Amino acid sequence: MSEFGGILWNPNRKPGENAWGYGEGPKTTEEFYGRFAGLCGALLDHPHMFGYCYTQLTDVFQEKNGIYFFDRTPKFDMEKIRSAQVRRRPAGHPRPAG
Repeated sequence: MSEFGGILWNPNRKPGENAWGYGEGPKTTEEFYGRFAGLCGALLDHPHMFGYCYTQLTDVFQEKNGIYFFDRTPKFDMEKIRSAQVRRRPAGHPRPAG
């Protein structure tokens, strides 16, 4: 997957400030985590998916859809971001062939 995600989230956004992200931005941080986990889960659970690139890591000018602010400080609990991108398989259960 060459690019996915891009969920608009900028808790410091001022009313009327021009900002961009995919879809309507979540109302809360917890809603962001749920949406992020759902997007990652759809890819991680697909037997033919072998990699993806989340858009985007940092905010840039108009786009406010990074998981880090423009200055590279985290917007989120990075442990929650990491855990949404991990699938654990029980010992002896290899990834399905396909």
